[in-house]
Amino acid sequence: MRAARPCIVVSLLVCATAQSQIARRRNVTWIGPRVDEVYRVNNYEITERGCSNDEWPLCDFIKRDFDKKPIQFYVHHRGIGVTLGHRKRLVLINDYFSTKLAKVMVANLNSGSSKEIDRQALSMYHQHVRPDHRLWIVPEAYEFSPDDRKVLMKMTIESVSAATPEESVAAMRSYKEWWYSVDSRTGRVLHEYRNNKIRKKWW
Repeated sequence: MRAARPCIVVSLLVCATAQSQIARRRNVTWIGPRVDEVYRVNNYEITERGCSNDEWPLCDFIKRDFDKKPIQFYVHHRGIGVTLGHRKRLVLINDYFSTKLAKVMVANLNSGSSKEIDRQALSMYHQHVRPDHRLWIVPEAYEFSPDDRKVLMKMTIESVSAATPEESVAAMRSYKEWWYSVDSRTGRVLHEYRNNKIRKKWW
């Protein structure tokens, strides 16, 4: 039982935004919507409901202070955390689509499209850090730059697949808390921060 504890604790940390409904991270308000509930923050509101009569998938909507009606911006199957960009055109999304996997998405409210922006950063992290294969590393977004052109994300541990506490500790030693600045449109890595402390004005 003790061997599973590191996995459980880490998973709760990564998914905290989605579970706590509303949270502050680096002075940004994140919402983890739940079905049929309305969340109002910073002159916009987020709602979530089933896309059909079935339980899944789930459709999420946003209504800014100038919108006449809610706009559907994302469809998912598990749990998400979202925050609206400074210019109110883009939505930053942490999609926890599996118990051990997550992805960072940006939804464009003008075009109705969404794009995954974490792949290059995740690939670069594995190439440069070479974490132990027993670690499940996932990207997690924190905030937009003031002009919404950049996104700050961190590589975090979602889970540890280890048979014993000793194996878990050994695997964790290979983890490095690195951050990445990426282009919010393309996901191109703009900067790799090889430390765990990021200045307030990172952009």
